[in-house]
This record gives sequence, C-alpha cells and structure tokens, in this order.
Amino acid sequence: MMVAHLLALADDQRNMLRVHRRFLRDNTDPFYLPEARFIELFRLNKESALELLGEISPYMKDGIRITFVPKAIRMVSALHYYATGSFLRDIGQDFVCPLSKTTICRSINEVTLIIQNKIMMKYIKFPTSLEMKNRIRQRFFNATGFPGVIGAIDCTHVKIKKPSAEDEYCYINRKGFFSKNVQLICDYDLNILAGYARFGGSTHDAFIWENCKVRQLMQQQYEQNIYTCWLIGDSGYPLQPWLMTPYRNPETRGEENFNNHHIQARNCIERLNGVLKKVFACLSSDRGILFNPVYSGAIINACLTLHNFRKLHNMPMPEINYTQDTNIDIGEHETMESNATILQDARRIRENLVRNYFN
Repeated sequence: MMVAHLLALADDQRNMLRVHRRFLRDNTDPFYLPEARFIELFRLNKESALELLGEISPYMKDGIRITFVPKAIRMVSALHYYATGSFLRDIGQDFVCPLSKTTICRSINEVTLIIQNKIMMKYIKFPTSLEMKNRIRQRFFNATGFPGVIGAIDCTHVKIKKPSAEDEYCYINRKGFFSKNVQLICDYDLNILAGYARFGGSTHDAFIWENCKVRQLMQQQYEQNIYTCWLIGDSGYPLQPWLMTPYRNPETRGEENFNNHHIQARNCIERLNGVLKKVFACLSSDRGILFNPVYSGAIINACLTLHNFRKLHNMPMPEINYTQDTNIDIGEHETMESNATILQDARRIRENLVRNYFN
C-alpha cells in the first residue's frame, strides 16, 4: 500500500514538472505564416513564391558573413513593398521582415533589377506567331463580337517622387502630380502583352505609341501583308491600319454599333489598370513610388511581370468596378499622320468592319 502511494506521488511530481509548450511560429521565416496571411502580405501563395525564389535565386548575391540576410527574406521584403507601398522603415519594422531601412532598400533594389532584367521577357510576350494571334483574336471576338483584335492599349499614370528641378517639366501630368505615363497592352483575360514605363507624365499617349517597338513591329507586318489584325485604343490615339479607334462623331447606326463593341472590347485594359493598382499598392495614386524616375520604371516593370506571374499561377484577382472614362484627351492625331495613305487605309478598314460586322 505504501509502495503504491509513493509511486503515485512520484508520478504526480513528474506531471507537475512536465512543461506543456505550444508550437510557436518561426519569426524569422515568413513561410511559417498561414497561407491566407501570406497571400495578403506578399500577393503570392507559398508554392508560387518558392517557384519565384527558385528563378531569381541564381542571380542573387550569396552571403559570406554569418549575419547575411537569407535570399527568401530579401525576396519577400521586396514583394511586401510592392504589395503595400509602405514606407521602407515601416516594412523594416514589420514583424514579418524585421530589417533595417538600408537592408530593405538593398533588397528591393536587388530583386527589382533581377525581375526586370532576367525574367521579365519570359513572362511578358507580345504575340508574334499566327497561333498566338489567332487565339487572342478569337477570345476577343467570342467575348465582344469585335473581330481581328490582338490586344487593347492604354496608358496609366503612376505617381512618383518629385524629380530634380531640371526634369520636373517631363513628369508633371495634366492632373497636377508627378508621374510616369505607363503604356500597357493586354489581351481580353488581362494578361499583359507589352509594357512601356520609360516616359514621364507630361508625355501624351500618342507620342509614347509612336515611339514604341510594338508599333514598329505591327507596321512592318502590315506593310508585308503578314497578318490582318490590330490593337484597339481610345480616341487619344491616331487611327492606323494596325490600331482601331472609335468614331468621334458617329453618324450611322453601324458606326454607333462599332463604338459600342469597341468599348466592350477595350474594357479589359481599363480593368487591368484597376487590378494592377489594387494588387500592387505601390502603383496607386494614394501611395506612389518614392524613388527617382528611372528606378521607379524598374519597379513598375517588376510589378507588371509579377502580375503575369500571378495570372500563370491562378492567383485570385480583385473585382474592379469599371466606369467608362469620358475625360479623354482628344487631339487631332489623324491629321498629324505624316503618311496620308496610311490614314486612308485605316479609314477603309474601319468602314469595312462597320459594313461587315456592325450594320
């Protein structure tokens, strides 16, 4: 009896000494976060983030000292900045990425330049083959009834830090803030086909178009009679055989139908602008990119690349309430066309579309 009592007492003492510990998340590893929280902070799920890390890791610097910051932490620091647009000190003080402001700057710079220079061309491709063009063209036609479209084009302003005094005039836009005027081309499913973040906010959309490689490519293909296809843009662009714009003053029912279907087909580029600024808050007017214009362009290119990367991995896209922008900067671009034959050809193509599809 006494022996049993002593054994029970010893067992009770062992139970009292036993410490029941909870499993705590590793604060140094963001991949220990719950999946939903990870997506909220970095705009990618863990699987796609690891795939991105595998792609950019060979180009990232390897640590020598014992205090080096792991590549995964550097990458998610940059992703967190793109997603939130927060000031660098706020990101560094975040419990997910507890780094100094200097380290955050270096991490964003490293990841941004790698994405722009090494993998951007892999994920953003303008359709050049007949198969790719036919697939995009059929998608537009099935969804909107507008034939021959291989992409919608528009520009959007991304707020940036005030540039130096001698360059201010290049970046002040018509709304009164400093920005980059970013040209985007997308398909109906919001996949970015081309992005051009070189010019400042004071540059007109039509000027950017006339100086981009896509315009040169499409004109060359038109002159060689390779494909019959075009982009669609608003009235701020010149009417060209490879760029269909709406009638400014429709006079017939067919011309009104053309404009209505044109608006439906061009809706995708307006939605893309909204999605980009909602997913990547650093591109929104509320935040803006607080860096010099050249580096801001690199950050924009990185976000465009990540958008297509997200699409490829079926990441959810936010719902955008699209409203038609009636404040279009209209100029007499058709009269500015140096080659009258090109303008005549464009008008003939547009009239054929009205007669064959919209009457």
